[in-house]
Amino acid sequence: MQRNNTISSSSSNSGTLSSSFPVHSSSFSDRSSSASITHRGSPFVSTPFVPPSGAPGFTGDRNWDRGFFEALQRDRESGAGLSLCGRREGTLQVLTEDVANSLRIHLPALVRLSRNWTLLYSIDQHGISLNTLYSRSEPRTRSKAEPNPPCGALLVVKDSLDGLFGAWVGEGIIKGQNGFYGSGEAFLWRYRTDASPPLEVYKWSGKNDYVVLCDPDFISFGGGDGHYGLYIDSSLLEGSSAPCPTFDNPVLCARPPSHAGAGMGKKDVSFECVGLEVWGIGPG
Repeated sequence: MQRNNTISSSSSNSGTLSSSFPVHSSSFSDRSSSASITHRGSPFVSTPFVPPSGAPGFTGDRNWDRGFFEALQRDRESGAGLSLCGRREGTLQVLTEDVANSLRIHLPALVRLSRNWTLLYSIDQHGISLNTLYSRSEPRTRSKAEPNPPCGALLVVKDSLDGLFGAWVGEGIIKGQNGFYGSGEAFLWRYRTDASPPLEVYKWSGKNDYVVLCDPDFISFGGGDGHYGLYIDSSLLEGSSAPCPTFDNPVLCARPPSHAGAGMGKKDVSFECVGLEVWGIGPG
């Protein structure tokens, strides 16, 4: 009889404990449902969390100068423009400081900060040779003797009809890549004194990856539909230009009278090269 009472008492206690658990469980459930976690905030603060920078959900509370435009403006206002280094006196001038300053704002943000551009290759100064162009324009590695070598390659071409045009390649001009290379930072350009504004820049369209091709027999920029945006043969004296999907560019060179009404057609326009330079950005 005593044994039964003990069991009964135990059962009674168990029931008491058991009946207390739902109370706590219900309380926790109510608290969780009233402060559900969402991507818009935290259950532990009364106001939504606002990311301090460009994280998802950031609407912007300050004006960012991502392209260092203000630094370029200060340079222009103070007269501290670019310095074109390495071109000897008496060498045919293809790129001028005015054109260089116009091109500068279209370079990648960090690259454009440099105020010194270095002549890597010139037909007039280094001789007419595609191999010499390749060897002098290939990217340089940092060393004690040259801790901050020039980067990239800006090609500048002047044709026999006074057309001025070229290309920018951030990776530099590199022979032996076994095909096209380059990135979305590349662009083609032309400078026309009879246009407003005179500088026209044609950036990568994303339609294909035919950015640069450094072949032993020629160098080309852009391609597709059987045409190159800019093509120069191994003699460095003749080339051609045509609209191409890579940059959605028109013909870059000056048109002879026979091609004056060709518009944006797919016909290649040949040109005679009278001046060619390759510039690296830097040092400094």
